Amino acid sequence: MYRTIVKSLEISTLIVVMILFAIITPLLSRDLHFLGTIVVAGTGFVLLRLLYSNITQRITGYLKNLFFNKGDTLLLVNFVDRLRFCFTIGDLISAFREILETRADSTVMFMDMSKRYMVYNSPTIIGMDQHVFDELVRHYESWRDGIYFFDDNLDLVSNHRKSRGFFVVSGNLHCYVFMRFVRNMDEEIFPQIFAEYTTFLKRNETIEKMFAIAAVSKEWSMVAETQRAFLPKKLPEIPKVELASYFKPLVNVSGDYYDVLQIDSDRTLLLLGDVSGKGLAAALIMGIVVNTVRIMEKKDDLEQVVRTVDTAIKGMKLQDKYTVLFLGLLDTKKMELSYVNASMADPLIISETKAGRQIRRLGSNCSVVGILDLDTVGVDTVKLLPGDVILMASDGVSEVSNEQGEMLGDTEGWIDFVVDESRCSAQEFVQKLSDLVFKHAAGTKLRDDVTVLVAKVQE
Repeated sequence: MYRTIVKSLEISTLIVVMILFAIITPLLSRDLHFLGTIVVAGTGFVLLRLLYSNITQRITGYLKNLFFNKGDTLLLVNFVDRLRFCFTIGDLISAFREILETRADSTVMFMDMSKRYMVYNSPTIIGMDQHVFDELVRHYESWRDGIYFFDDNLDLVSNHRKSRGFFVVSGNLHCYVFMRFVRNMDEEIFPQIFAEYTTFLKRNETIEKMFAIAAVSKEWSMVAETQRAFLPKKLPEIPKVELASYFKPLVNVSGDYYDVLQIDSDRTLLLLGDVSGKGLAAALIMGIVVNTVRIMEKKDDLEQVVRTVDTAIKGMKLQDKYTVLFLGLLDTKKMELSYVNASMADPLIISETKAGRQIRRLGSNCSVVGILDLDTVGVDTVKLLPGDVILMASDGVSEVSNEQGEMLGDTEGWIDFVVDESRCSAQEFVQKLSDLVFKHAAGTKLRDDVTVLVAKVQE
């Protein structure tokens, strides 16, 4: 409606200006010769053209203020304006939080459909609901670019007046906005959102390519050397425990990290985690996490370790940075493992039982660390058997894809491989596992860091 009115008034103004030009020019030039007529006509045309531009600008500004800069539509106008100054995913998430969540009381789910991965979700009931995520994937996984509206059942509706929210699609990146009063918005704002969203993604892609080029420079090599100093140069020798690790960053710097810290003769702290994103900021957070854990006095208080790490990351004020991590307190005297799994790809315990080798998954009992409020930090304890193998790995292992797009963790032979090869020594197991990752990815580029830590309880 806004654009229709503007166009109508622009055409009307142009007609009025042309009529004035047709009337005034003959009057001013009737006593002049041919050249003077041309000069007068030209001058008159320029003056009237300036008048037309001034009038249309004023009309457009007035109508924009009337339709856009008042009421609920103003919230989305502010979001569009903010998008123009977003350059990174972190900037985009800040815009989600400060405008759509805080001011517009909305829930945002920003998803990479190619990986079925939640890049960002609002810390609300809807945003944290796995069922909603699954339904969005089921409905719109391979959707064409554009902006659309959905109802309470997440089905498409053609009229935003009947919608529960809207979503924007550009390639594999989908942004879903749950907003009750989207029906009150002027429809002309939505094409603007789509245009600015796609422009932002192109801008962000360019910046990421620049960082990728920078990753091979000497400055980044120095950062990589500094980062490696935070990782253990050599795993400690722990009584009754055989340890092995593998670490392969995607580029020079990594967001993955691991550590093994001996508390006393019976207890050892195992740590493995992954910081969101790549580059300098991820490397910085990685260093903060490892150093924070190392300097803590009570490393056996797993909840306190997690909360201290959470505070340290939030203190850096890097808006989109957080970590998933696994902390395991291995006690060889009590033969048990106490752990906190903050949204890591499930670590495994492989045991030899009377019924054969069995796998136990150590599921998540804590949310991601460093970005959300930690209401509860679960600490679970499992009993261990002599010969048990504890396998911890970043998602660069289980989620590595082959040419057909099949992830290693989804293949039929994945579990059989883990069960069979875990009989080897810890070092042999890690080596075979890393070889499998690169074999599975043959013909494709790795998309993530590969980090593995294995602890085998000796009999």
